[in-house]
Amino acid sequence: MAAGRVSSRGLGAPPKRAGSGFRWSGRATKIIATILLAAVWPPLLACADQAAAAETREQTISRELKSAEDQTLLERRAWLETEWNKFKDGSSGIEETLGGLSSWRVSSNQDWAVRIKLPYAWHVAGNTAGDSDLNGLGDIALATGTAVRLGESWRVGGGLELRMPSGSEPDLSDNVWRLQEFGAVAWDATKNLTLSPSFEHNESLAEELGASPVHFLEMFVPATVGLPQRWSATAKYETKVDFENDNTWMHSAKLAIAKELERVPLSFTLSIKIPFDGGEKKFQVNFKVTWFFRSKAPSAEGK
Repeated sequence: MAAGRVSSRGLGAPPKRAGSGFRWSGRATKIIATILLAAVWPPLLACADQAAAAETREQTISRELKSAEDQTLLERRAWLETEWNKFKDGSSGIEETLGGLSSWRVSSNQDWAVRIKLPYAWHVAGNTAGDSDLNGLGDIALATGTAVRLGESWRVGGGLELRMPSGSEPDLSDNVWRLQEFGAVAWDATKNLTLSPSFEHNESLAEELGASPVHFLEMFVPATVGLPQRWSATAKYETKVDFENDNTWMHSAKLAIAKELERVPLSFTLSIKIPFDGGEKKFQVNFKVTWFFRSKAPSAEGK
């Protein structure tokens, strides 16, 4: 396989493998049990506060469009996302991800959610000698988290994600049990402008098939602008610190545009990401189709 294989989700090269066998950290069982518990108990608290303020159609659609880049907006939804990574050796990585997020109101200002991502990946061979096409199941990810409304324009959120080495082929998987802690803060600076910086701290709990440990931090600074006719645009700066590679810093920029239909809660998002630091990847393009599950039809007021 070429160095730029499908499972390389970050801005840099995939981790080099060293040694063989399986390594399991002592804290792994406790952390996994905590994730499972956190995913189960929130629905039991949902009856604590079922009342929600009525919203206009305009407010609902605006929130749904922002939720793609704002982790403090836990909108119930399902999506299908296509990701295409193009590498300098001529190879490509393509991933189709079916995802779903379900959320519950646990108090008047707090929501809880669980999320699942089911990827199917393709590697399209490039110019490297011995490279070949490959496809199969990728690494499944489960997450749970919460978001709190601090006022009319401020929100905070955070949670945990467990990424599992479920790939059907070693070269379609990172071959590590990886825990991610994520957090975000969001500020609606104006009616049509939202800033929602966030971070994702990733560290492997255990490695399989001789994979190297993984430990990196990613930080994101998106600015989302609401546009007329149910459109939105997002400019996003991303940076990554790889602690397993001499604390190397990498940077990229992402531009996205989204559109939601008027009569059905269905949105379409197209984005392109360009790295600034050389490396193996030339660019990344994503296209996502999202269906939102609304608890009730929003008022026609403000349409």
